[in-house]
Amino acid sequence: MDNVQTGKLIAELRRKQGLTQQQLADKLNLSNKTISKWESGSGSPDISNLPVLAEALGISADELLRGRLKESKLDTDTHKKGVPRKELTPRQKMEISIVMLAASIGAILGILAYNFGWLG
Repeated sequence: MDNVQTGKLIAELRRKQGLTQQQLADKLNLSNKTISKWESGSGSPDISNLPVLAEALGISADELLRGRLKESKLDTDTHKKGVPRKELTPRQKMEISIVMLAASIGAILGILAYNFGWLG
């Protein structure tokens, strides 16, 4: 995940919805400082925040991780200008794989904890 690129996308989509950082933070039960950190690229959303943030912004978690919208959502003017599609770097692919693996492990552990009564 490119923190700067993802932060720019978060800021852009938040503004398009007419939301302040505080309003978005309230939707996510976070502080506006957290939103500011993400938008400036000095931090990134925790994996547990990705689905809720993506839903609040009206995009997929995949788009959020990539820091860009899918081509079908891009402005048609962009296609007319012939802007080349940016491919993910090997590092970005690895980071996405790690996030997905961590999410899968977390889900499996949650299911096991629930089924075996480890939650108390």
